[in-house]
Amino acid sequence: MYGKGSAMKYRLFTASAVLAMLAFVPYAHSSPVRINFSGAAGSGYVDLTLAPDPDASASYQPTFSQGDADHGTSLPLSAFDPEGAQHITGATGMFSDGTNHVAITGMIATSPGVAPPGETLPRSFSWLFADGTPHSYDNLFYADGSPLVCPPVGPTPYTFHGGFLDIFGAMFALDNGGVVGLWSDGAVPADAFGPGAPADGGVTYGLSLFAAAAGGGYTLSSSQFAGARASVPEPDFLWLFGAGILGLFAWRRSAESRRTPRES
Repeated sequence: MYGKGSAMKYRLFTASAVLAMLAFVPYAHSSPVRINFSGAAGSGYVDLTLAPDPDASASYQPTFSQGDADHGTSLPLSAFDPEGAQHITGATGMFSDGTNHVAITGMIATSPGVAPPGETLPRSFSWLFADGTPHSYDNLFYADGSPLVCPPVGPTPYTFHGGFLDIFGAMFALDNGGVVGLWSDGAVPADAFGPGAPADGGVTYGLSLFAAAAGGGYTLSSSQFAGARASVPEPDFLWLFGAGILGLFAWRRSAESRRTPRES
Protein backbone atom coordinates (compact mmCIF):
# COMPACT_ATOMS: atom_id res chain seq x y z
CA MET A 1 0.00 0.00 0.00
CA TYR A 2 1.04 3.59 -0.60
CA GLY A 3 1.42 5.91 2.38
CA LYS A 4 -0.14 9.36 2.15
CA GLY A 5 3.13 11.01 1.06
CA SER A 6 3.87 8.32 -1.50
CA ALA A 7 0.34 8.48 -2.84
CA MET A 8 0.62 12.24 -3.34
CA LYS A 9 3.95 11.87 -5.18
CA TYR A 10 2.44 9.15 -7.36
CA ARG A 11 -0.54 11.35 -8.25
CA LEU A 12 1.75 14.29 -9.06
CA PHE A 13 3.94 12.10 -11.26
CA THR A 14 0.90 10.72 -13.09
CA ALA A 15 -0.61 14.16 -13.59
CA SER A 16 2.73 15.49 -14.91
CA ALA A 17 2.99 12.63 -17.37
CA VAL A 18 -0.53 13.27 -18.64
CA LEU A 19 0.24 16.99 -18.95
CA ALA A 20 3.35 16.26 -20.99
CA MET A 21 1.42 14.00 -23.35
CA LEU A 22 -1.31 16.60 -23.83
CA ALA A 23 1.24 19.31 -24.57
CA PHE A 24 2.61 17.35 -27.50
CA VAL A 25 -0.70 16.32 -29.09
CA PRO A 26 -0.60 17.67 -32.68
CA TYR A 27 -2.69 20.83 -32.99
CA ALA A 28 -3.87 19.87 -36.48
CA HIS A 29 -6.01 17.07 -35.03
CA SER A 30 -8.34 19.57 -33.36
CA SER A 31 -11.23 21.37 -35.00
CA PRO A 32 -11.47 24.15 -36.03
CA VAL A 33 -8.03 24.37 -37.61
CA ARG A 34 -6.58 27.67 -38.83
CA ILE A 35 -4.58 27.92 -42.07
CA ASN A 36 -2.52 31.02 -42.85
CA PHE A 37 -1.71 31.34 -46.55
CA SER A 38 -0.07 33.73 -49.02
CA GLY A 39 0.84 33.78 -52.70
CA ALA A 40 0.77 35.82 -55.89
CA ALA A 41 -3.04 36.03 -55.81
CA GLY A 42 -3.17 37.37 -52.25
CA SER A 43 -3.05 36.27 -48.64
CA GLY A 44 -5.28 35.54 -45.69
CA TYR A 45 -6.38 32.99 -43.16
CA VAL A 46 -9.19 30.47 -42.91
CA ASP A 47 -10.57 28.53 -39.94
CA LEU A 48 -11.70 25.07 -41.01
CA THR A 49 -14.41 22.92 -39.48
CA LEU A 50 -13.51 19.25 -39.95
CA ALA A 51 -15.52 16.03 -39.86
CA PRO A 52 -14.51 12.38 -40.19
CA ASP A 53 -14.43 10.99 -43.72
CA PRO A 54 -16.03 7.53 -43.54
CA ASP A 55 -14.75 6.79 -47.06
CA ALA A 56 -11.08 7.41 -46.23
CA SER A 57 -9.23 4.13 -46.68
CA ALA A 58 -5.91 2.57 -47.55
CA SER A 59 -7.91 0.80 -50.27
CA TYR A 60 -7.76 4.00 -52.32
CA GLN A 61 -5.01 3.62 -54.92
CA PRO A 62 -4.60 6.13 -57.77
CA THR A 63 -4.30 4.12 -60.99
CA PHE A 64 -4.01 4.71 -64.72
CA SER A 65 -5.28 2.60 -67.62
CA GLN A 66 -3.53 3.30 -70.90
CA GLY A 67 -6.21 1.38 -72.81
CA ASP A 68 -9.02 3.52 -71.40
CA ALA A 69 -6.97 6.65 -72.03
CA ASP A 70 -6.42 5.63 -75.67
CA HIS A 71 -10.19 5.25 -76.09
CA GLY A 72 -10.97 8.48 -74.22
CA THR A 73 -12.82 6.55 -71.50
CA SER A 74 -13.19 8.19 -68.10
CA LEU A 75 -13.33 5.61 -65.31
CA PRO A 76 -15.77 5.89 -62.39
CA LEU A 77 -14.41 7.64 -59.32
CA SER A 78 -13.05 5.39 -56.59
CA ALA A 79 -15.38 4.21 -53.84
CA PHE A 80 -12.80 5.57 -51.39
CA ASP A 81 -11.00 8.75 -50.44
CA PRO A 82 -7.27 8.70 -49.59
CA GLU A 83 -6.21 7.27 -46.25
CA GLY A 84 -6.07 9.86 -43.45
CA ALA A 85 -8.50 12.29 -45.09
CA GLN A 86 -11.03 14.39 -43.20
CA HIS A 87 -13.87 16.37 -44.76
CA ILE A 88 -13.68 20.17 -44.60
CA THR A 89 -17.30 20.98 -43.81
CA GLY A 90 -17.06 24.69 -43.06
CA ALA A 91 -14.74 27.68 -43.36
CA THR A 92 -14.59 31.27 -42.14
CA GLY A 93 -11.78 33.76 -42.48
CA MET A 94 -10.43 36.69 -44.47
CA PHE A 95 -8.73 37.11 -47.85
CA SER A 96 -6.88 40.14 -49.22
CA ASP A 97 -5.54 40.76 -52.72
CA GLY A 98 -3.48 43.65 -51.39
CA THR A 99 -6.22 46.22 -51.97
CA ASN A 100 -9.53 44.60 -51.12
CA HIS A 101 -10.31 42.63 -47.95
CA VAL A 102 -13.04 40.04 -48.40
CA ALA A 103 -14.54 37.59 -45.90
CA ILE A 104 -14.33 33.84 -46.45
CA THR A 105 -17.84 32.59 -45.74
CA GLY A 106 -17.83 28.84 -46.45
CA MET A 107 -16.97 26.06 -48.86
CA ILE A 108 -17.87 25.37 -52.47
CA ALA A 109 -19.73 22.05 -52.11
CA THR A 110 -18.20 19.00 -53.73
CA SER A 111 -19.99 17.07 -56.45
CA PRO A 112 -18.82 13.95 -58.29
CA GLY A 113 -16.52 14.99 -61.12
CA VAL A 114 -15.50 13.20 -64.31
CA ALA A 115 -11.90 11.97 -64.07
CA PRO A 116 -9.49 12.51 -66.96
CA PRO A 117 -9.51 9.49 -69.33
CA GLY A 118 -7.89 6.41 -67.84
CA GLU A 119 -7.43 7.78 -64.31
CA THR A 120 -8.87 6.50 -61.03
CA LEU A 121 -9.35 9.42 -58.61
CA PRO A 122 -10.86 9.90 -55.10
CA ARG A 123 -14.55 9.68 -54.33
CA SER A 124 -14.64 13.39 -53.36
CA PHE A 125 -12.98 14.56 -56.60
CA SER A 126 -14.84 17.56 -58.09
CA TRP A 127 -14.49 20.31 -60.72
CA LEU A 128 -15.07 24.05 -60.52
CA PHE A 129 -15.43 25.55 -64.00
CA ALA A 130 -14.12 29.02 -64.82
CA ASP A 131 -14.37 30.36 -68.38
CA GLY A 132 -15.16 26.81 -69.45
CA THR A 133 -11.91 25.42 -67.98
CA PRO A 134 -12.14 22.86 -65.14
CA HIS A 135 -10.22 23.32 -61.88
CA SER A 136 -10.06 20.33 -59.52
CA TYR A 137 -10.79 20.19 -55.78
CA ASP A 138 -11.96 17.66 -53.17
CA ASN A 139 -12.20 19.65 -49.87
CA LEU A 140 -10.12 17.09 -47.96
CA PHE A 141 -7.76 17.82 -45.04
CA TYR A 142 -4.91 15.59 -43.85
CA ALA A 143 -3.68 16.16 -40.29
CA ASP A 144 -0.67 13.88 -40.87
CA GLY A 145 0.08 14.90 -44.48
CA SER A 146 -1.59 13.83 -47.70
CA PRO A 147 -0.66 10.52 -49.35
CA LEU A 148 -0.24 10.07 -53.10
CA VAL A 149 -3.58 10.94 -54.71
CA CYS A 150 -2.67 11.21 -58.42
CA PRO A 151 -1.62 8.31 -60.68
CA PRO A 152 2.20 8.12 -60.63
CA VAL A 153 2.21 6.71 -64.18
CA GLY A 154 0.64 7.73 -67.49
CA PRO A 155 1.03 10.79 -69.74
CA THR A 156 0.92 13.22 -66.79
CA PRO A 157 2.33 11.27 -63.81
CA TYR A 158 2.50 13.06 -60.48
CA THR A 159 4.57 11.53 -57.69
CA PHE A 160 4.74 14.34 -55.11
CA HIS A 161 2.61 14.30 -51.98
CA GLY A 162 2.47 15.72 -48.45
CA GLY A 163 0.94 18.80 -46.86
CA PHE A 164 -2.38 19.21 -45.05
CA LEU A 165 -4.21 19.49 -48.38
CA ASP A 166 -3.67 17.33 -51.47
CA ILE A 167 -2.99 18.29 -55.09
CA PHE A 168 -6.72 18.81 -55.72
CA GLY A 169 -7.16 21.06 -52.69
CA ALA A 170 -10.10 23.05 -51.35
CA MET A 171 -12.36 25.82 -52.67
CA PHE A 172 -13.37 28.62 -50.26
CA ALA A 173 -16.35 30.88 -50.98
CA LEU A 174 -15.95 34.67 -50.64
CA ASP A 175 -18.73 37.04 -49.66
CA ASN A 176 -18.29 38.99 -52.92
CA GLY A 177 -19.24 35.88 -54.91
CA GLY A 178 -15.65 34.92 -55.70
CA VAL A 179 -13.69 31.81 -54.74
CA VAL A 180 -10.19 31.10 -53.43
CA GLY A 181 -8.64 27.75 -54.33
CA LEU A 182 -5.77 26.40 -52.21
CA TRP A 183 -3.92 23.10 -52.70
CA SER A 184 -0.67 21.36 -51.82
CA ASP A 185 1.84 20.39 -54.50
CA GLY A 186 3.51 18.11 -51.96
CA ALA A 187 7.16 17.95 -50.94
CA VAL A 188 9.17 18.85 -54.04
CA PRO A 189 12.79 19.69 -54.89
CA ALA A 190 13.77 23.26 -55.71
CA ASP A 191 12.73 24.43 -59.21
CA ALA A 192 10.58 21.30 -59.66
CA PHE A 193 8.16 23.16 -61.94
CA GLY A 194 10.65 25.52 -63.56
CA PRO A 195 13.12 28.18 -62.36
CA GLY A 196 11.91 29.58 -59.05
CA ALA A 197 8.83 27.36 -58.93
CA PRO A 198 9.49 26.91 -56.13
CA ALA A 199 12.83 28.53 -55.39
CA ASP A 200 13.29 26.35 -52.29
CA GLY A 201 12.51 22.69 -51.83
CA GLY A 202 9.96 21.31 -49.39
CA VAL A 203 6.19 21.32 -49.18
CA THR A 204 4.82 24.03 -51.45
CA TYR A 205 1.26 25.17 -52.17
CA GLY A 206 -0.74 26.60 -55.06
CA LEU A 207 -3.30 29.40 -54.91
CA SER A 208 -5.98 30.60 -57.34
CA LEU A 209 -8.47 33.43 -57.20
CA PHE A 210 -11.77 33.25 -59.11
CA ALA A 211 -14.11 36.21 -59.60
CA ALA A 212 -17.86 35.95 -60.04
CA ALA A 213 -18.71 36.31 -63.75
CA ALA A 214 -21.40 38.80 -64.77
CA GLY A 215 -23.54 36.16 -66.44
CA GLY A 216 -23.03 33.55 -63.71
CA GLY A 217 -20.20 31.15 -63.01
CA TYR A 218 -16.60 32.21 -62.51
CA THR A 219 -13.61 33.66 -64.29
CA LEU A 220 -10.00 33.01 -63.26
CA SER A 221 -8.38 36.20 -61.93
CA SER A 222 -4.99 34.90 -60.81
CA SER A 223 -3.27 31.55 -60.33
CA GLN A 224 0.05 30.34 -58.91
CA PHE A 225 0.70 26.62 -59.29
CA ALA A 226 3.70 26.45 -56.94
CA GLY A 227 5.54 28.68 -54.49
CA ALA A 228 2.57 29.82 -52.41
CA ARG A 229 2.95 29.29 -48.66
CA ALA A 230 0.49 27.89 -46.16
CA SER A 231 0.84 26.87 -42.54
CA VAL A 232 -1.15 25.59 -39.59
CA PRO A 233 0.10 27.59 -36.57
CA GLU A 234 1.14 25.58 -33.53
CA PRO A 235 -0.13 26.70 -30.11
CA ASP A 236 2.36 28.41 -27.81
CA PHE A 237 3.92 25.48 -25.92
CA LEU A 238 5.06 27.61 -22.98
CA TRP A 239 1.55 29.04 -22.59
CA LEU A 240 0.05 25.54 -22.59
CA PHE A 241 2.67 24.25 -20.17
CA GLY A 242 2.23 27.22 -17.82
CA ALA A 243 -1.54 26.83 -17.83
CA GLY A 244 -1.17 23.13 -17.11
CA ILE A 245 1.23 23.73 -14.21
CA LEU A 246 -1.17 26.25 -12.65
CA GLY A 247 -3.95 23.71 -12.92
CA LEU A 248 -1.74 21.04 -11.38
CA PHE A 249 -0.91 23.20 -8.36
CA ALA A 250 -4.57 24.14 -7.91
CA TRP A 251 -5.44 20.44 -7.86
CA ARG A 252 -2.69 19.74 -5.30
CA ARG A 253 -3.86 22.54 -2.97
CA SER A 254 -7.42 21.22 -3.21
CA ALA A 255 -6.24 17.70 -2.36
CA GLU A 256 -4.20 18.95 0.63
CA SER A 257 -7.11 21.02 1.95
CA ARG A 258 -9.34 17.94 1.95
CA ARG A 259 -6.76 16.08 4.06
CA THR A 260 -6.30 18.92 6.63
CA PRO A 261 -8.39 18.36 9.83
CA ARG A 262 -10.86 21.15 10.45
CA GLU A 263 -11.67 22.56 13.88
CA SER A 264 -15.22 22.02 15.05
